Parts: sequence; structure tokens; C-alpha cells
Amino acid sequence: MNKKAFPVAVLAIFLLAGANAALALDPISQQSGFSGFVQPGVGYLSIESNTVAKVLSFELSDKRIDSLDDEPDSESTVIFSIPFKLAYTFASTRTEVFLGTDVGDLLSFDTAQQLGVKQGLGGLGVLQAGLLFSNNVRVWEDPFLTGQNRDDTGRLNAGGQVVWDKIFGSNFELEYSLRKVDIDNEKSGESLPLTSAQRDRLDRNGVIHRAGLGYRFKFGQHILIPQANFFSEDLDGEAMANTGADLQLSYIYDGDPITLALNGYYGQAEFDKSNPVFGETRDDDRYGASATVYYKNPWGWSLFGSEPMRFFVTGAYFAVDSNIDFYNQEAMLGMGGISFRWK
Repeated sequence: MNKKAFPVAVLAIFLLAGANAALALDPISQQSGFSGFVQPGVGYLSIESNTVAKVLSFELSDKRIDSLDDEPDSESTVIFSIPFKLAYTFASTRTEVFLGTDVGDLLSFDTAQQLGVKQGLGGLGVLQAGLLFSNNVRVWEDPFLTGQNRDDTGRLNAGGQVVWDKIFGSNFELEYSLRKVDIDNEKSGESLPLTSAQRDRLDRNGVIHRAGLGYRFKFGQHILIPQANFFSEDLDGEAMANTGADLQLSYIYDGDPITLALNGYYGQAEFDKSNPVFGETRDDDRYGASATVYYKNPWGWSLFGSEPMRFFVTGAYFAVDSNIDFYNQEAMLGMGGISFRWK
């Protein structure tokens, strides 16, 4: 394993955020002013991937591979993450503007910062809309190059998201997002004896659509949240384009001084056309689990007027099991830290 220090791991942010997922939007504050949270943490991350080169400065896969038939090697690091949200509320109009971290697909490193607005609509519910933007991920120009070092290139991920929560006063929530993926230097398959038409089928540029539906069941201090998420990755390369669904079941115990969040996750992705490199159509199973425990400090410690800070520990595991070994992925995270929240 190759161990590297890494200042801010985007992967840790979305794994941690996924571990703490509570489907409904945070309520709009009753008073005008600033609110939000910050959750610094430190931990250990182990990752296996052949398709993503770097997140910020952290190398996620080998520059050189000698065979396309091998599964990815494991990389590991000590990580430090600071997921956050900063918001300002206009109480008279039930309007909130915010900037924070948005969680997309867990194992494609599909994370972004979101700049958005949330609006209370009375009995209709709460509507949120925001812009998503990220360019922290670098991928290999030609991931199939063997026998020499591969060059990495930037991947721009930008788009928008709309969420409708508490639909007509219920506990239902709907979410839709659209993200445009732009690879700076897309050279997939150039090192292989493929035709132009075959290389075109490996193009990773395109548009990703995601839609989700969930419901919150609350029984006193216990909350159960089943969710279904559907996606269509309308990529230019037919062998890379895919559709599928993810199912997630979350349980939250909202106690005092302890809060517990458990998540189970399973999904599938089916690809449109045969991959010309491997001679078969890709088919992925996606699964994972996470657990997070919060403990409110008994001394009432706070930071700049925050609620009493909470200590937390979290563990998460997510994986992609593909019929093509080259595309297998695995991530394991253990982390602890402190959570501050302002209302």
C-alpha cells in the first residue's frame, strides 16, 4: 500500500456525508441571520480504483499498469476533512441562501460545492434549487494505456439540482439533478489498436441525470428512511453510457446525548453497448454500509455561539463489483472528529 498525507479528501467528505444522511432538508430558521455547520474530522481511508487518477493531490490509482485484466491496487492515506454549510435566512419571506457540500454518486467521486436558495411554500412544502460545481477530480487521459506511465487530465463537473421536500405537507421528498461532465483531454483507447468508431464508444464526456424519492417514518426518537434513486449517465461513448437505480435504507436514533445513524445501500448499473476493449457489455453491482455515532459533550462546550459541540466516530464501506474486473472499486473509511452547528 502507498501511504500519503492528504489535507482535504473529497472522498472522505462524501462518505461521511453519506453516513450521516437524513433525507429531509434542514428546516428554514425562524429568525433572520446566519446558520450552518462545520464538521472537521481525521481518519484513515483505503481505496481501490483504476478509473480515477487523483482527488486534489491524492493519487487513487497507479500511474502505470501492466495488464488490463487485473483488478486495481489498494491505496491508503491519513485524511482530514471539513464538510460545511453556510446559510443566511430572511425570516419574513421564509427564504434561505446557502453554500455547502453536495453529495453525488459515492464511488465515481461525484461531489460538488452547491450555491443555492431554499424557499418555504407553506402547505406546498419546501423548494430548494442550486448550482453545482467541481473540478477537484483528475482522471487518466487514456486509462487503458499499459507498460508506461499514464497522464492525468482534469474532469469538470457542473450543473444544477432541485429538491422538493415535505410535498403538500407530507414526509415525501423528490430530488433531481443534472451534471455536465467535461474531460479536458479525452484519449480513451488511443493506445490500443481500435478503429475511430470503437474509440468513440469509450468517450466519457456527457450529461448525468439523477432523480430520487424518499419518505421519512418517525416513531418518537426513531427515524426510518427508505430511498430510491434513479440515474441515467447519457455519455457520448455508448460503451460508457448507463442507467440504473440505487436503493438505500437509513435508520436514525435521535437521542440525547447520543445520536446514531445507520445506512445500507445497494444498486445496479447497466451499460448501453459492448466495451470494445474487453469485448463485453459492462454490468455493475454497487453496495455499501455505514455507521456514525454522535455524542453531545456533557460540559456544554461550544464555538462562537454554536450549539453544544458533539464528538463523532464513523465507519463506511462502499464497493462496485463489475463483470469486468478492470472497473471494480472499493473504499473503506474510519474517522472521528467534532461537529459544530449554528441555528
